Amino acid sequence: HTSPSERADRNERAAALAAALDALPPDQRDAVLRKHLRGQSLADIAADTGRTPAAVAGLLRRGLARLRELLGGPV
Repeated sequence: HTSPSERADRNERAAALAAALDALPPDQRDAVLRKHLRGQSLADIAADTGRTPAAVAGLLRRGLARLRELLGGPV
């Protein structure tokens, strides 16, 4: 069971994350969501997007760094 204040805090954090994700360039957002929400491997993301695994890794690195900046801490 969670308190109303805990639920409100969780909802605020979720809204902030959603806004931060929306602020990412589309290719970075797609890579982050595929990897961290859907659990896809770099190889799978690369194959689906026509990029190399190294390029996908770069998108993830830049996307996560930007999310940290936008959210003010670890993601």
